[in-house]
Amino acid sequence: MAETRVRAQGVRPGPQVASGARATEGRGGGAMVLERGERAEQREQTALRIVEAAGIVIDRDGYAGASIPEILRTAAVSRGGFYHHFDSKKSVGDAVLARQHEFFERVAQQGAAGPVPVYWSQVLIDVSYEYTAGILDDPVLRAAVRLSIEPGPYLTRESYRSPLGAVTSILTAARDAGELQDHVVPEEAARTLVGCYSGVQLLALALEERDQLYGQVAAMWRLLMPGLARPTVLDRLRLERPPQT
Repeated sequence: MAETRVRAQGVRPGPQVASGARATEGRGGGAMVLERGERAEQREQTALRIVEAAGIVIDRDGYAGASIPEILRTAAVSRGGFYHHFDSKKSVGDAVLARQHEFFERVAQQGAAGPVPVYWSQVLIDVSYEYTAGILDDPVLRAAVRLSIEPGPYLTRESYRSPLGAVTSILTAARDAGELQDHVVPEEAARTLVGCYSGVQLLALALEERDQLYGQVAAMWRLLMPGLARPTVLDRLRLERPPQT
C-alpha cells in the first residue's frame, strides 16, 4: 500500500513532515522543502477528512450501504482526491477499523507500562466505559464497531484481534494478582466479555438506544462481574460509569 495510504489508517496524522521541512529553512532550498512539507501535511489532513467522513457514512448506512460518492460528498473532496489516498471502499474501511485497533493497542500498552493498579478488574471496567465514551463521541470508532458486528468483509477474526488481546492481557494480570475466581480462564473470559459487549452494541444499534449505552454496559457488569471476581474483590469494585468531573 502506498505511503500516503498507510498514514491515512492512523487515528491522527502527525505534523512530522511539515516540522522537518520548517527545520531546514535558512539553508539552500529551504523554501521549496517547506512548501513540500506543507503540501504533505495538507494531504494527510485530506486523508483524515476522508476517514472521518467514511466513519459518518458507515455508522449511518452500514458498510454495504456506504457509497464512495456519499463519502466524497460528506468529506467535500473530489474523486481524484479520494483515490490519491485510497484505492477502494475496502481500503478506507480498513482505515476506519484501524481506529478500533489503535484504541485497544493503546490500552494494552498502558497496562504493560503503567503503574500497578489497586484492582485490575476495575481497570477492565473503566476501559469499557472509556471505549463507550469513544463510541458515543467518535463516529469513526462507532463505524469500526459496526464494521466488526455486521455481516460483511470485516466480520472476521482479525477485526477482534485487538480487543480480545487487550481484554485477555488485563484479565491475565487480574488472575495473577489473585482477583479472579479459580474457574476463570482469561482467554475464555475475554471471548465472553467481548462477545457480550458486542451484543450490547448491536442491540443498542437495532433499538436506536445508543443514548442509553452507559446504563446497558453497567447492567452487563452487574451480571458478569460476580462470575469473574472473588467476592472480596467484587465488594470493592465500582461497576457503574466513573463520576464525571
